Amino acid sequence: MRTTLFSVLLFLTFFLFRSIHAQEGPNLKFGKVTAADFTLRSPVVDSNTSAVVLADIGSSRIEGNNKGWFSLIHKRTTRIKILDKKGFDAGNVSIDLYVSPESEEKLSDVKGITYNLENGTVQQTKLDAANIFKEKQNRHWTSRKFTFPNLKEGSILEYTYTIESEFLFNLRPWEFQGEYPRLFTQYTVYIPEFFQYVFLSQGYVPLKNTKKDVFKNWSVSESNGTQATEHYSLSGYETQNTWTAADVPALKEEPFTSSLHNHNSKIDFQLSQYRFPNAVKDIMGNWITASEQLLKHENFGAEITRPNFWLGDVVKDVVPAGAGNLEAVQALYAYVRDHFTTTQSNGFYISDQTTLRDVYRKKSGTAAEINMLLIAMLKQRAITADPLLLSTRSHGWANPFYPLLERYNYVVCAARVDGKTYYLDATRPRLGFGRLPIECYNGPGFVVSAAPKNVNFEADSLREQKTTLLFLMNKDDGKGLEGSFSSTLGYFESYKVRDQLATKDMDAYFKEIEKGYSFPMKIFDTEIDSLKKFDYPVSVKYKLSFDTGGEDLIYLNPMFGEAVKANPFTSAARKYPVEMPFTMYELFVLNMELPKGYEVEELPKSTRVMLNDKEGTFEYIVSSSGGRLMLQSKIDIKKAVFQADDYQTLRDFFGHIAKKHSEQVVLKKIKQ
Repeated sequence: MRTTLFSVLLFLTFFLFRSIHAQEGPNLKFGKVTAADFTLRSPVVDSNTSAVVLADIGSSRIEGNNKGWFSLIHKRTTRIKILDKKGFDAGNVSIDLYVSPESEEKLSDVKGITYNLENGTVQQTKLDAANIFKEKQNRHWTSRKFTFPNLKEGSILEYTYTIESEFLFNLRPWEFQGEYPRLFTQYTVYIPEFFQYVFLSQGYVPLKNTKKDVFKNWSVSESNGTQATEHYSLSGYETQNTWTAADVPALKEEPFTSSLHNHNSKIDFQLSQYRFPNAVKDIMGNWITASEQLLKHENFGAEITRPNFWLGDVVKDVVPAGAGNLEAVQALYAYVRDHFTTTQSNGFYISDQTTLRDVYRKKSGTAAEINMLLIAMLKQRAITADPLLLSTRSHGWANPFYPLLERYNYVVCAARVDGKTYYLDATRPRLGFGRLPIECYNGPGFVVSAAPKNVNFEADSLREQKTTLLFLMNKDDGKGLEGSFSSTLGYFESYKVRDQLATKDMDAYFKEIEKGYSFPMKIFDTEIDSLKKFDYPVSVKYKLSFDTGGEDLIYLNPMFGEAVKANPFTSAARKYPVEMPFTMYELFVLNMELPKGYEVEELPKSTRVMLNDKEGTFEYIVSSSGGRLMLQSKIDIKKAVFQADDYQTLRDFFGHIAKKHSEQVVLKKIKQ
C-alpha cells in the first residue's frame, strides 16, 4: 500500500470548490450545564414526550495515521433531558464498533454525566468507566454499553466519546430524527479530495447543508521495523459538509409502516473510489463485481458452485421418476420445506464453519442455509437456480442503484423453468409453491449470478381477495334464525389460519369465532377446506344459530362480525407514506329472512365512495323486500402504497367505511 500510494502523491493535483460558511451551532460545552438549561420550551415537545434530545452534535474527519494510511476520527456529544419515567430508556446508551480479523475500531474519551437540579443547584453524578460493558453482536460488530447513574425524572444526561477507525468504508451515518424530539442536531464531515464518497440521504425533515473547501496538509507516517520511520506530508483540498436541523419532531410508529428505518431523516455514506493521479481505484464496485465476489465467497456462493455430488442420490430419491423440470422443482421445494427446521431468519451468509452437508445431516439451519441447500439441490438436477438477495419490510429498503450488501438481510431461491422464474422460500412451513412471505415484498431484490439483475417486489403487486357469504332463515320454531356461513380467505390470511391451526385445536379455533360475535351465537357443522393444500386459499364454513328475543325493537348490525370496526388511521397528519402489505378486495354478502313477526323500521342508506378516482371503491348496498334483508359490502383498494399527500383522503375513506359498517338495522315487532 505504501509504495503505490506515496509514489503517486508527488503528482497530486487539486480541485477548488465554492466555499460557504457553516452555520454555527449552540454553545454546547461538555460539563457545563446551568439551572437555566432545565427550563424547556419547544414546539415539538408535548404531553406525550417522555424525553427530549437538547443537542446532538457530531463530526467525522479523515486524518493521516502512523500505519502509512488514513483513519476516520468520529466525535459525538449528546445532551438529553428526561421528562418522566417512560423516558428512562434514553439513559441506556449503546455504541457500535466494527471488528475485522485484522483490526477493530477503538473507542476513547468516553464521558457521561447525570445532572439533577436540587434546591436551585445543579448536582453532577459522573459515569464510572468500570460500568461500561462490552457485548458481542456478531462476527463484525461489538457494542459498548452503559446506563447513566442517579437517573431521575427531570434529569439532564450528557455523554461524549471518540471513535478511531481504520475502516474508511465505515464513515459514520447520522440520524437527524428518532424516538425523541431533537431541538438541535448537527453533523459535520471532512473529506479529503482523494477520497470519494456517495452521499445517501432520506427523510422528510428539512436540513440546512453548508459546504466549505479548505486547503490542508496531512501528515502520514509508517514504521519499517528496524529502519527509520518514514514521514510524509500531503496537501490538498478538504471539503467540509455540515448538515443541521432544529426542532425535529419525534418519529412515531404509525399503522401500515414497513419500517421506520425507511422514513427516518438521516444521511449515509458509501466509500466509492480512491482518486489519486495515476492511481484511481473503484471501491464500491458494481452489480457484476459484487455478484462475482459473492459467488466466490466461502460463506455464500462457494457452497452452491462446487459440485456437491453427495446430493445426487438425495435428489434422485425425492424427484419422482419421469418427472419434468417443473415437477422436479415442486418436489424438491416441498421436500426441503417439509423436512428442515429454520433456526434463524436474519442474514444471507452461511454460518462460519458450516457446510450444506452439515445442514442436510442436522435437518436444520438458518434461513440462508436452508434456501441455499434448495438451490444446490436444483443445480444437481441441472435446473437454473440462483440466490436472490432481499431486504425484508422490517429491515428497510435496499438501494436500487448501488450494490450495498449491508442493505440486504434475506436470501431466497430464484429458479428458472421453461422460460419462467419461480421465487421460492423453503423456510416457511405451509407456504405454497411460488409464494414468498409477505415481508419479502419490500422493493429491490438482487439476483446473484453470472448475469446478475435487479428485480422488484412491490406490495402493489400482491392482491388479497376475500369473499364471505352469510345466509339466514327462520328456525322452525320461529324463535330465532339459523343459516350458513362461508368465507374464502385471501392467500395470506389463509397462511395465517394454517399457522394458527398447526398449534391450536380446531374446536378451540371455532370457539374463538363464536365468542367474537357481539351476541350469543351457536356454531356447529364446522369445516375448513384446503387446509393441507398449501397452494390454495382456505375456506372456512359453518352453520350458525341464534335467538332474536321477543323485544319490540331489535337492533342488528348486518355485517355480523365482518365489519371494519375502527379507522386504522387515527393521527391527524402523517409525514411519510402509508405502506399496506397488499392491495385488497373484500366482498361480504348477507341474505337474511326477517325474523317472524318483525318488519324493517329503519335501514342504513346505501352508498358508494371512490378513493382518488380509480384507486379504490367502497360500496354498501342494502335493501329489504319480500320479508328479506339483503346487504352487499365491497371494499376494493387497487394500490398498497399511498404518499403522505394522500393520507387525509385515505383516512377519510376508511373513516367512512368504519362509520357505515357500524350502522344498524332496526327491526320492529308487527302489531297484531
